[in-house]
Amino acid sequence: MRTTVYTSDKKTHFFQELKAIYRDTRSSNFLAYQMAKRDLQSQYRQSLLGFFWAFVPIITNSVVWLFLNSSGTVNVNAESSVPYVVFVIIGTTLWSIFTESLLIPLTSVNAAKSILSKINFPKEALLISGLYKMVFNLVLKLLLIAAILLIYGIKPGSSLIAFPFILLVITISSFSLGLLLTPIGLIYTDIGKMLTTAVAFIMYITPVVYAVPKQGLFKKLFELNPLTYMFNDARSSLINLPLENTSFIIISAAVSFLVMLIGLVIFRKSMPIIIEKIGM
Repeated sequence: MRTTVYTSDKKTHFFQELKAIYRDTRSSNFLAYQMAKRDLQSQYRQSLLGFFWAFVPIITNSVVWLFLNSSGTVNVNAESSVPYVVFVIIGTTLWSIFTESLLIPLTSVNAAKSILSKINFPKEALLISGLYKMVFNLVLKLLLIAAILLIYGIKPGSSLIAFPFILLVITISSFSLGLLLTPIGLIYTDIGKMLTTAVAFIMYITPVVYAVPKQGLFKKLFELNPLTYMFNDARSSLINLPLENTSFIIISAAVSFLVMLIGLVIFRKSMPIIIEKIGM
């Protein structure tokens, strides 16, 4: 029987690690697909409402804000050129995609803790499996956006072509951040709890359910938040409004991709140490 001993290799060659990551990613693609397929089938097969649960968080959150706005409890500063229900549905859907991408690395590896020290397989398979599940859920959420645009008769213009790219930038940036936090989050469970709390706070300084305030402290907080520019242009590309932050999003794409590569190398180098610690 083959025995694998995990040791810490202090010498790190960045590009060699990237090459090894690419090789293991290709070799583990089938395993990742099967893992994602199994998890999705078990998730929806035992549910009476099935795929509807993919929409529940978005719908419930949107209904709450629609009620608060209509009752006058909260005076949202939404875009006047689009119905508020469209504004909030698009915003909460984008936020759901962001949070899911952010938590994918940590939740995917946490779910496989019991087999990490028992079975030798490329750990990148866990990340790919999480991405497959995220893409499946993303398609369902985009159907919700398409439905709400159709109901309100909003026809996207030529700027719609930018939406997939902006959505990709949002996904990569959140996934990269989650990837960097995963190694320490696997050792200290506080990280996962802190991340969940931070996400809840960041939502209120992101144009999810209301637009950027015109003045005050929150206006400055919104302007310091990179997600503000991504969310605004993502929404604008769907409702046929001009894009205002193209240069920023292109720069964000390059930075996020670089951070993701660094995160993948850190993840690969730290996993043997983490497996040893959690297996003790």
